[in-house]
Amino acid sequence: MQMKKGILGVAVTLAVAGLGLWSNKINAQAVDAPTYETNAAALAGAPQGVDLSSAEYKDYFKISNDVSGVTGKNVAEVMGSNEGVGSPAGTGNSVIQISKAGSTNKNTWGSIWSVDKTFDLTQPETASMWIYTSGEGDNKSESIGDGMAFVLQNDDDGVNAFSGTKTWGKSSSTDRTVDVPGKGESMGVWGVDPEEYTANDLATSAIQKSWALEFDTHSNVDTPPATGTALALIGQVQWNLDDVSPASFDLGNYYNSFDSSGNPSGSGTAIPSNINHIASNYPGQTETYSSATQTGVKTTWSTISGLFGKTWQKSPTDYYYYKMQHLGYLGESATGYGMSDRRWHHITLDYTPPVNGDVNGKMKYTFNDKDPETGLAKASTDSATVPIKLSAFGDTTKVRWGFTGSTGEATENNLVAFDQIPGEAETSATAKLSTKDDSGNYTAVDGSTSTPTISGGTPVKLEYTFKRDGGLKDWKNVNASLTIPKSIQLSSGRITSPDGSDGGSVDISKLNGTELPVALGSDGNGVTLTDTQEEKITLYGTTSNVATTEDSTTSYFQGTNASSTAKLTGFNIGKSKLSMDIDTETSDRVWHVNYGGGADAKVIGVVVPDDKNVMPADITIHPTLNGVAQDTFKQGDDDYYDGNYGTTGFHYTIPNSKLKAGSNTVSFYATDNNPDDGRSPVVSTEIIAGTVDLGDTSEDMSFGNMTLTGSGADTTLKRDNDWGLDVVDSRAPGSGNWQLYAYADPLTTDPKQTAVTTTLDGNLVYPEADGTDKALGTSPATATPIASGAPSGDDTTKTTNIAQNWTDNSGIRLLIRGGASAGNYSGTIHWTFVNSAV
Repeated sequence: MQMKKGILGVAVTLAVAGLGLWSNKINAQAVDAPTYETNAAALAGAPQGVDLSSAEYKDYFKISNDVSGVTGKNVAEVMGSNEGVGSPAGTGNSVIQISKAGSTNKNTWGSIWSVDKTFDLTQPETASMWIYTSGEGDNKSESIGDGMAFVLQNDDDGVNAFSGTKTWGKSSSTDRTVDVPGKGESMGVWGVDPEEYTANDLATSAIQKSWALEFDTHSNVDTPPATGTALALIGQVQWNLDDVSPASFDLGNYYNSFDSSGNPSGSGTAIPSNINHIASNYPGQTETYSSATQTGVKTTWSTISGLFGKTWQKSPTDYYYYKMQHLGYLGESATGYGMSDRRWHHITLDYTPPVNGDVNGKMKYTFNDKDPETGLAKASTDSATVPIKLSAFGDTTKVRWGFTGSTGEATENNLVAFDQIPGEAETSATAKLSTKDDSGNYTAVDGSTSTPTISGGTPVKLEYTFKRDGGLKDWKNVNASLTIPKSIQLSSGRITSPDGSDGGSVDISKLNGTELPVALGSDGNGVTLTDTQEEKITLYGTTSNVATTEDSTTSYFQGTNASSTAKLTGFNIGKSKLSMDIDTETSDRVWHVNYGGGADAKVIGVVVPDDKNVMPADITIHPTLNGVAQDTFKQGDDDYYDGNYGTTGFHYTIPNSKLKAGSNTVSFYATDNNPDDGRSPVVSTEIIAGTVDLGDTSEDMSFGNMTLTGSGADTTLKRDNDWGLDVVDSRAPGSGNWQLYAYADPLTTDPKQTAVTTTLDGNLVYPEADGTDKALGTSPATATPIASGAPSGDDTTKTTNIAQNWTDNSGIRLLIRGGASAGNYSGTIHWTFVNSAV
């Protein structure tokens, strides 16, 4: 049979610009963005990107050396912390190196491809990346080369695709047999000039069925010199192809407007010389290139046998050189180095598939759209939108993507760090700082037009929200690395889960300097966001009372397949000219009272103005009780003023009726008549409104089972387990004794389990002072006294376990009389308190 305890009566869009919207000038990077003079420095200072060594991406890319028709070595490399790549977020980070300064591509080149065809031309796609395209040492933009290209391709060679051609070898064959990789201006993707005296279709040597966006950092505007008549008569020419390779792609025009079929319209505009640029086209299409001729010489294998057979000879003739058509051109200012200024630059490619029956998609690329120091989005007009002809990729709508690069005699460091991989999640993050007013409301700090000033000692809230905006995959395993302004002392923090529920507290003890890592998700390995889910981290704290300026801070939200950053506005801390404290020594203070009809609480505090001429009547006190603003007040007649120190005091009484049972927090700050003096830091103290109450108790109190013998004899059952029953007394000292009473309902069977409710022939008993058992009362009027006690004498809470010393023959037990029927019985014990004094 079983009893149940009972306690009653206890006070207890993706938006894409229209075709033809463009800017033909790349703005110079912000002058305060950091520069990196060497490859190692650029790697160490890399912006935060996706960790390509993670399980998600370790097999995503292929760097192949099995490229048919191309000699030399693929020097592309995925680099991480072991290669010196830094991480602003303090997590994994990766950089793809396509070429390295000092390594000419006579025998080296670079390419990296997605293993699978992961770029879907029928879906919106975004590629978001950081690029570094700069020389090293004394090299400036005019002496570095040649750049790199982002490429979409469906070439039959797959991950082995790279542009190349053949030239003559010194052999008995008249065929061109020597493989030449697409170096210099071809960047490994465009067609390769074969240096021939017959016209060639350069498209056949390019990567087939492809579209490329080039980051061109070497001006290829070499116009072959014309040969004078006199020199021509004696068989000499000024253009010797043994000494110089044609480099004329940038003699072509650029186009930024297109017809309804996606073809360039208008006559085009000449590309300015000695200017780096970004542009795109289809490497494997004939119309991308146009040819011109100039008289020159080159050592070639003769096709005619002479006196000594076939020989190598130089014969003046017309040789061809080639210009390239540039689509969606972005060119930098001639007064700066732009892409090659030894800074990291960001570019975002937004692809929109065909809509409303169109056959072409659109690609919008925007340059310098994020701050390299913070990773945060910034306004940029450096964008172009070009049509993407799906027909150019053959019979598929899914293509590989990757990078190629190849230098000639001039070299540079070409680096890429992805913060969003095509086909993955599109993400964003925000950070907001708010200050708390007297009513407990928070107001966001606006730093959009000027640096705001916050008074020292002001309660503040920091809110960090990160969100999945779209894309084709979830944002996986996201954790946060928050940067906390040094002048904010944190007190607590909470996480709000994507479903709006409480996600637990933030462990602010992990704050190291200004860096606070926040592990998210149930296992601390990160949270995964789907659809347009968002998660929020909210931190609470107070500004220090030291005048200072806080620059904006950047926090990072790093997932395995995308990363985002959030900027918290910078602000000034204005040191208050008022300080404040609570007097904990004065005997007049009353901070420990009894709850419900007890004495009022009283707090005594002091305010110290910097200006000794500030009088008590000039000062306003702003109290808050348990987070709720109370009426402000001025100094009263019973307050004091010390003219020697400029100290003014106040008394504050809190009516007992406003206190809640247990712990109460009362806080204050002060202002004076001069708004420039600011507000004092907040000071707080605890007020205890004591009660006497039941605390921790055992679970269901059981008397176990017994076998009824039918003998008719009475039996007393002991408790089946150790009972615990705490009385917690937090009343003020001297409050008098408490008395605990108990009464019990009859023990009955459960009507849901038996057809008829049966009342047990028996009752609970409790021994009187002489040891005689007496039945427990059955109503409040007949309740049995169980225990009594008094509060502690030192303002501490006293806990008494009234069942601690009960034995098998004492305390509450169960008397079963001989007429009892078998069954499973339960009932309720009711506990009440009586205080002899309040």
